[in-house]
Amino acid sequence: MIPAASTIIGPAIECATPFFRQHTQLKDHTIFYFQDYYYLAAIQIYLSAAQERKEHDFAYARTHDFCTWEDLGSVLSRGEDGEPDESAIWAPHVIEENGSYYMFYTGVNRNIAQSIMLAVSKNPADPKSWKKEGVVFRPNHTNMVYAGAHKWSDNRDPMILKQKGQYYLYYTGKDTSGGMVGLATSASITGTWQDWGAVVHTSLKSMPESPFVLENGGVYYMMYNDTGGNGPTWSWAVSPLGPWQIEHNETIGWAHDFVRIRNSNSWLVSYVQGNGESIHVAPLTWVNNNYPLRIPRIGSRTYLPTLAFKIRNEPLNDVIKLIP
Repeated sequence: MIPAASTIIGPAIECATPFFRQHTQLKDHTIFYFQDYYYLAAIQIYLSAAQERKEHDFAYARTHDFCTWEDLGSVLSRGEDGEPDESAIWAPHVIEENGSYYMFYTGVNRNIAQSIMLAVSKNPADPKSWKKEGVVFRPNHTNMVYAGAHKWSDNRDPMILKQKGQYYLYYTGKDTSGGMVGLATSASITGTWQDWGAVVHTSLKSMPESPFVLENGGVYYMMYNDTGGNGPTWSWAVSPLGPWQIEHNETIGWAHDFVRIRNSNSWLVSYVQGNGESIHVAPLTWVNNNYPLRIPRIGSRTYLPTLAFKIRNEPLNDVIKLIP
């Protein structure tokens, strides 16, 4: 579906100027396209807020060419007392469908119980146009560890992949085996979602964060952040369901997001640098290297999947048969 290509044929991307705000830490974010601009929404922590993190809204900005950013202030706000997002909002992810823009995000209540929620806009140029639709997903699978609204409960960092009319919701949480990237599916972007539980467990049972899945040449690539010490991690599969293969660490940034350049088969990757000082962008290209997989390259760094050596002489169809 996504050819290996690096030639930009859409609006010229002449720069890679980072986005930053004074006295603000930036974290998980999303970049999307609307009417000649690329928009950025990101978790922001006001460093002058003393003891309280105050993740009460998202930083909002746009750029035409990634040379200069227009700061649009903030977008979306935490909910009222008693609502699932009364304490904080985390990890926005925007996907467009038939002229509507769907922002999935994590709502956090006063007990740090987390719910995946949704806001919708038909005009993202207006920060006030986003309308909340409420909770769209909480875990409901065998062996889940999710206590509910009255206790810290992990269920965050949503990402949506659409393939062949099916929607795949990747999220992070916990089950009885530890931290996991989970998967739910739906025939509609707004649900109802069927929760399949874990598709990836971290090696140290730590909590994964910020999953993103993209497809190239029939192979699916997952990037997520392993908070147990392994950091940003690539894995790959021949189906959006998995099984996800041997992982490899990425050394550039964290909380990665990917956006296709408008009217092009090329992609950009964005990532948080340092301790949230700024959000950077870089080209994402693909290297063939005579393997059955195309290898993703962020900037000048190339990810080499170890398992490619084991299957390079094996027909890909034989690997596909392993999928349940």
